Amino acid sequence: MGSAIRLAIVDDHEIVRLGIHRVLEGEDHIRLVGEAENGEEAIAMARRCKPQVMLVDVKLPDISGIEVVQRLKSDPETARVQAIILTVYDDLEIAAEAIRAGAVGYILKDCGKDQLLKAINSAMEGVPLISPAITEKMMSILYPHFGMQKTALPQDSALLALTDREYDVLRLIAKGYSNKAVAKELRITISTVKTHLRHIYSKLGVEDRAQVIIKAIKEGVI
Repeated sequence: MGSAIRLAIVDDHEIVRLGIHRVLEGEDHIRLVGEAENGEEAIAMARRCKPQVMLVDVKLPDISGIEVVQRLKSDPETARVQAIILTVYDDLEIAAEAIRAGAVGYILKDCGKDQLLKAINSAMEGVPLISPAITEKMMSILYPHFGMQKTALPQDSALLALTDREYDVLRLIAKGYSNKAVAKELRITISTVKTHLRHIYSKLGVEDRAQVIIKAIKEGVI
């Protein structure tokens, strides 16, 4: 087993920090190495404690969590820290700004333990993860053509690389359908849906729904 992930928490509410502590109890692969209740303290703590992953609230008493991420990424001493925004704000503009600043994840505080652990583990691997609630909203922005038939797409659309069935699958996914719901709607198996999704992500150069969104944000689509 490898070394434990060095995790730090940045939130001005003690009850939130204590709650995260409790959620992560018994997770031997994660080691809490630091806490901060404001932005300036967070930056100093990152230099001192050398966390690999930081959970950062958006609203802090002095500077925003997004500015914390920007400053961490601009400092060679802390640039390798993987920051996850953990917030109550289900807001597309804030999420996009956070990703542009360098955050590797954006999840909501009402997420369950499994999603929090997935975000931390994914961040450690440098793999982006965005809350499903944000993902669904952004998908509707990214793919305004999903209401039309594939034959009506603009000639320069990357979606033209998809087969008709792949396009049908992605159109339903963009509407928020689960894999099970897609399978039922198209009268195919869940395994077939997953196969189509693998082909879709390969053709679009991404690995999952969240990475479709993050790629678009970084390229200025959102």
